[in-house]
Amino acid sequence: MNSKLSLLYPEWQSYGKTASVYHAALKLAEALAKFNEFTCVDVPATEQLEKVDGVLGLRSIAPRFRSTLDDLRKAAPEKIFMVGGTCGVEVAPVGYLNEKYAGDLAVIRFDAHADLNTPESSPSGHFHGMALRTLLGEGPHEYTTALARFLLPAQIFLAGTRDLDPPELEYISSNAVSITPFERFKEPQELVKKIQGKGFRNIHIHLDLDVLNPASFPDALMRTPGGPTVEEMQAMLRALAKEFQVVGFSVVEYCEHQGNSIDLLIDLVTNSGVTIASNGSANASDSL
Repeated sequence: MNSKLSLLYPEWQSYGKTASVYHAALKLAEALAKFNEFTCVDVPATEQLEKVDGVLGLRSIAPRFRSTLDDLRKAAPEKIFMVGGTCGVEVAPVGYLNEKYAGDLAVIRFDAHADLNTPESSPSGHFHGMALRTLLGEGPHEYTTALARFLLPAQIFLAGTRDLDPPELEYISSNAVSITPFERFKEPQELVKKIQGKGFRNIHIHLDLDVLNPASFPDALMRTPGGPTVEEMQAMLRALAKEFQVVGFSVVEYCEHQGNSIDLLIDLVTNSGVTIASNGSANASDSL
């Protein structure tokens, strides 16, 4: 058993409009190859997608999710570092870690969006906007029936989230989901204390790059006005890594609009205070 697995999961289909995040994920993983030996999830670079049961590309993404989750269970890593395409890829590693740590897992979501839609409420049918709600037990049955343990709202800590659909706002309010506005990133101990107050020892960090202010980092798939700077984000990650055991860290939705951000992103990740180096023996060409 490897204590840590570095996973490359460049799925673009849960957004479906463009494969730009697929190519950007490959580029990021290549740049991080000196720190990691990635295990790859096989994802086709081109594919015709159709909407099924309110979800675009469901017949493509659901079997890939189930096989990835099964393979994670077989590999049984203690920690997962993932470079992913869209937020839709989070369901497998977070679902696995929540099962492994029996719910002693705080999920810190640095994301401009909550991803709390369902197939019924989603205005687009894009699964990357349903990933968190699916982990909470409300999503396509092809996903929910494979998850052994759903997240609870108390495990969720939204941070920097600022572009919400009405059904997502209602869910957050009705379930008292923690949300830390990006204006409070200058005081990272506020979020640390929120997590400590719930008694969690292990955390998973979800870093969707659209959480960042586009003026500081322009190359996210869904650029959203506002948000913390790269420096504020890095300080926040260091504060979390100092106080908790980081068992999962995912970087998703990188998309080169200007093509000049790769060095900035590598610095953000490698100097976050989170140990990302893999001790596994898998090569970048291996499959899970």
